[in-house]
Amino acid sequence: MEVTGSRVAVIGGSIAGCAATLALQRADCDVEVFERSSGMLRDRGSGIIIPIPLRDQLVEAGYLASGYPSCRIRERWWILADGTPAGRRLWRQPGHAVMNNWGVLWRSLRRHVDDAIYHDGMTLVALEPRPDGVTATFSDGTVQSFDVLVGADGYRSTVRQQLHPDSRPSYAGYVLWRGNYPESRLEDRAAIERADPAAAWYTVCFAGGHGILYMIPNFDDRSDPSHRRVNWAIYAPQPAGLDFSEPSSLPPGQVDDALYGHLDRILSDHFPAELQALVRASPPAEVSIQPIYDEAVDTYVHGRVMLIGDAGTVTRPHTASGATKAFQDALTLERLAGEHRDWESLLAAYDAERAAAGTALVAMGRRIGRAQVEQTPDWGTMSPDDFDAWTKATLAGEELYLYGADNSAR
Repeated sequence: MEVTGSRVAVIGGSIAGCAATLALQRADCDVEVFERSSGMLRDRGSGIIIPIPLRDQLVEAGYLASGYPSCRIRERWWILADGTPAGRRLWRQPGHAVMNNWGVLWRSLRRHVDDAIYHDGMTLVALEPRPDGVTATFSDGTVQSFDVLVGADGYRSTVRQQLHPDSRPSYAGYVLWRGNYPESRLEDRAAIERADPAAAWYTVCFAGGHGILYMIPNFDDRSDPSHRRVNWAIYAPQPAGLDFSEPSSLPPGQVDDALYGHLDRILSDHFPAELQALVRASPPAEVSIQPIYDEAVDTYVHGRVMLIGDAGTVTRPHTASGATKAFQDALTLERLAGEHRDWESLLAAYDAERAAAGTALVAMGRRIGRAQVEQTPDWGTMSPDDFDAWTKATLAGEELYLYGADNSAR
């Protein structure tokens, strides 16, 4: 069947779903988007990072507007607590990228998707593959037929579960504490003002984990000093009494005082005072806990059903590749739609490219997780040369834009 004129369902309306929709519309497909939440996506403020060349490609291709809000970074400061307010800087690591507010980035994509085709509060209940397409049943009781169905429904994907019923996300055994808040909340700006001239962000090292802190745009699209958001995240062992063996998380509002006390002890034991204060500016109600999972599947395609973004592969956040992978999947889909007239050859080509890329990212995320959380080095003994050699060994001959690659062109 020809790609042009096909009726396509995109299950999931977040970053991956909106990017897939734009790619498919450029192939002259009739696309409908089904998002299970109801207006909640615009309020997500977590920080995400994307490479500068990819940002430029997305702007040039019209996925993002020129000048969409982001915060540029040029180097990463690895810090060890040493009893001083600022801590000891172990390494100034080059690394060029742009920091994004998830909600602002999603909104920049979403404005290109017509409201008439974007259906909030619609959950996929079941799908039934057919030789010539897919039948989908939704939570409102409607049953609809499509030529192709795209699973863009995130790491707990219903569509992936249908395609790979024996596969499930694997829990890494540690968690990511997260928070973000308006920069205007800060009383002591010393750490921020020290990093801003170098466009630097912080990594705080400690045995069994590390923390990161950087700036992202605010929801009003402001990205200038004093008007941004402070975004922080801390990788650490799972607190006692929690069970994340099944995919789950603790969103803001579910971190109680006892759990917040656990976080506070991590800060007291391992963070310099100035950086402790940056994290403590988030009250318990604004803190979340994200268990770390990964999952790779051997194929993104089954018949007329395909996967994109985290629905296809779940990689640990260490690779900073969640949104990056979703965009790359969508750009690949758009390119292949221009090279293949029929769905059979397009889907086969997409599967060959993107499933392999996803598997490689999962392997890299596991290596970084071992090096930076599960088997951390004796940070205080490491010289810049040691850090460089350690990073190269972790990447195992591959490149990752956060680790030294100068991709700062344009």
